[in-house]
Amino acid sequence: MATFCLFLLLALSVGLSASPDAAAVTLKMDTFLSLVQDLESHFSELSALTLAKLLLSTVNSPFHSSLFSEGQAARARLLLTHRVVGSDIAGWQEHGVVLANDGSTVAMVPLLGAVVWGWGEWPEGEGAEFGGKMVGSYVKGTESEIVGVVSKRECTEWSKLNDQQRSSLVSGFLDDGHPISLTTALGLAFLSPGALSDAPIRALDGCWDSLSTPSFFQLTEAPPRRSLTLAVLNGALDGSLLRERLRRGPETQPLSALLRGYYWGEPSGSSCRRQDFQALLGDGQLEGHIRRGLYYYRNSSAGCGLHQLTDDQLNVAASVAAREFQRSHLECPAVIPRCMWGAKQYNGTPTLLRPPLSQVFIHHTYEPSRPCTTFQDCAADMRSMQDFHQQDRRWDDIGYSFVVGSDGYLYEGRGWHWQGAHTKGYNSVGYGVSFIGDFTSSAPKRPILNLVKDQFLRCAVSSGYISPNYTVQGHRQLVNTSCPGDALYREIQSWEHFKES
Repeated sequence: MATFCLFLLLALSVGLSASPDAAAVTLKMDTFLSLVQDLESHFSELSALTLAKLLLSTVNSPFHSSLFSEGQAARARLLLTHRVVGSDIAGWQEHGVVLANDGSTVAMVPLLGAVVWGWGEWPEGEGAEFGGKMVGSYVKGTESEIVGVVSKRECTEWSKLNDQQRSSLVSGFLDDGHPISLTTALGLAFLSPGALSDAPIRALDGCWDSLSTPSFFQLTEAPPRRSLTLAVLNGALDGSLLRERLRRGPETQPLSALLRGYYWGEPSGSSCRRQDFQALLGDGQLEGHIRRGLYYYRNSSAGCGLHQLTDDQLNVAASVAAREFQRSHLECPAVIPRCMWGAKQYNGTPTLLRPPLSQVFIHHTYEPSRPCTTFQDCAADMRSMQDFHQQDRRWDDIGYSFVVGSDGYLYEGRGWHWQGAHTKGYNSVGYGVSFIGDFTSSAPKRPILNLVKDQFLRCAVSSGYISPNYTVQGHRQLVNTSCPGDALYREIQSWEHFKES
């Protein structure tokens, strides 16, 4: 109760006036950490959870006070106000996101929301008040019990809103100031107003204008769902994992320490967010939370468009959403796009591939010989290899289809659609996947090998890029070379789809 009262006192006194230098803020995780440390220096008694709630309140409500300086309030608003703005002509930008040290982009509101409330829809042990009743207290009850808590809302005001206004509500906060959770966002991805949707989950990524001083994030195309970008998913997963760390650590652990241990750890926790989040899930747990989230959302003012849907329809949407999120996101490794590692343009006209292809060829780079373990080093290695392939070998582009760093990420070379220059005589029938490093005497670490064997190749099959009966071979089996190194070659010989010469 004392913490809650402290939060209310602080929240009611937050100043939100604009700062003239707000537009000059560098949109990096370092900037957000600096803001958190600044606030902690003024309010040393704040726990991580209380400070996270306070930061969320600056976005959701118009508070005024002298406790936050003008600059602090402006930075909080800039870093946390999540919006997708633009048009098909001018392009689309995503606001309220930052560049993390691992090269990924993270939306901050879903991160803080998950830190406070978890990735499910209700705070454990707390109730969210709707219509004078505590909805959260029914979290372990049946769906019919949850629905019965709140009577059907009058949606007259909702019907007056245009599509853009409705979209802003859907991608923002619920009635009680609680950000829309990962589970609800996933369920809504398979619901259009009044009907079920069969469109698959496709979390859109983008690129920053600068990696050293990022000021805006440009999406690659018009987003199919503004509330389900890759940055939103990254934020929700990171917040969920940070919440688990908070549970295991000291209760008094400050938010800044939590962030440092996760994003600046060696290795960083963010590079393994998908695998680690899967480890949190029990059988059927994700589907159950999505189902409850949809029921909860339907009884909020933003959920008026779902009132005509039956319980069975919501249940089907929850089942499909859970299955598709597992298949298309959690079980697929993250791939750093070309624009993020600083690729130069392709020379000439690329040759289009016709997936699904039937073969995958494994390489090692040999040079660079040392495995890269950070985004900065791996991106530099990618640029170095592209320069060598284009300038010394006179190829049109970096030769590999994909490159594997020891930082936990794959890097896009020529990608899924364009023919590479990796395995002479076979470039049109297979993808070339190269591990950064010289793996003659020692193999990549087990998690990095599994990233390709258990995630990348399986995802490529489910996505339709390689055929289910594909074969894996080492470069040396087809060309007179020692590639992919003796140690790595021994490893791939044990893979299920390995084909002897």
